Amino acid sequence: MMPNLKPTIYPGLIALLLTCTFSPALAAPAQSTFTYSISQGKEVIGEVQETLTIDAQRYQLESKTTPLGVAAIFVKDIILMRSEGGYSASGFRPEHFEYHRSTKPKKDATARFDWSAKSAEFTYEGKTESQALPELLQDRLSALYQFRLLPKPPKTLNLPVSNGKKIENQLFKYSGEEILTLPIGKIKALRYVRERTPDDDGIAIWVNDQWPAPVKIVVTSKKGNQTEQVLKRAKLDGR
Repeated sequence: MMPNLKPTIYPGLIALLLTCTFSPALAAPAQSTFTYSISQGKEVIGEVQETLTIDAQRYQLESKTTPLGVAAIFVKDIILMRSEGGYSASGFRPEHFEYHRSTKPKKDATARFDWSAKSAEFTYEGKTESQALPELLQDRLSALYQFRLLPKPPKTLNLPVSNGKKIENQLFKYSGEEILTLPIGKIKALRYVRERTPDDDGIAIWVNDQWPAPVKIVVTSKKGNQTEQVLKRAKLDGR
């Protein structure tokens, strides 16, 4: 599901495990596809399509963000992200993450996570750096899918997340249940929030038991502008 075009989009990326033990992971279809509409105010500015494939104890997540409407006149970037790794009762354990921008290849980033060596390696801007690998790490794509696997909503969640260049701890707070009216219907969802700060955007994520992916994401920029990403179509196991 929104990393960053101008206007800001958190896909498709935002997505973000954990300070507690997971319950057994819910069975996911072999392949699921999710399509999101991205808007600012009443203006639709883009679309995100994501595919989750689970094969035995492995997963692969792919995300493509494309500008639409007036935004497509000024923003030509297509953002591609890919996450893959292990999948178990604890959820997602990323081993490889890629971030690509079609018109700005210098912004590309690749991360490899070696769990046996507890080391993360990042390649971007022609250089390679390493960092210690936290036990509960997610990348910016897999993290968004991990929230629904929590056994019960924690009051707070300190989550280490990698954007492909480094690892940062992100503090999320559970803010209750809400009834959402979305293009896919009216659903009950749990809401998690990372507050906006002078140095970083804020993000709110809604998840529910019906869909493996988040159903809604809202990013609030440092200046207070909001970008909304909502699920409009879903195909589970190709259906």
